[in-house]
Amino acid sequence: MKAIRLTLVALLSLSAAVARANDVVILERTASDFDAQAATPNGREQVLSAISRDTNVPITTLEAQRQQTRLGYGGLFIANSLASATGKTFDEIAALKASGHGWGWIAKQNNVKLGPIISSARHANKPVKSKTAKVKKAKKNHNAFAHVDRVKTHGHDKGPQSNASFHSNGNGKGHGKGH
Repeated sequence: MKAIRLTLVALLSLSAAVARANDVVILERTASDFDAQAATPNGREQVLSAISRDTNVPITTLEAQRQQTRLGYGGLFIANSLASATGKTFDEIAALKASGHGWGWIAKQNNVKLGPIISSARHANKPVKSKTAKVKKAKKNHNAFAHVDRVKTHGHDKGPQSNASFHSNGNGKGHGKGH
């Protein structure tokens, strides 16, 4: 019976370790999303605004933290979130990260579950991703139709400003007018 309990405890510990590892992977991916969004036009301001809104850290402080630590935008979010959850300062969390410890280790040493931080990061990043996706989609649509600069009318190129019209004579062939 004791062997079964030990096996069960070992399996539960292993499951918890796997769950923490998965959380760390998800958290790192979300942090990368912040950094990628910040690299887009107007993305930096949107990301800083989202991080500030979710962590209650002023944008000017976030900018100073980034200069001081060289953390990415996702790292700023995580470090400020961990600082809030642990009661430690941002500088203490950033020092742990700078000394080579990972976010998962820092959270575990401070008895912080990453799930709520992941959820908060996804929530903060959602409006930024949405805005960036809309910009990318608009650019993609613009580029897709950019080649339609000129209208081909029966062997003659007519620019978009042309007053040419195209008329069909009923047999599928047409002729341009106004050339």
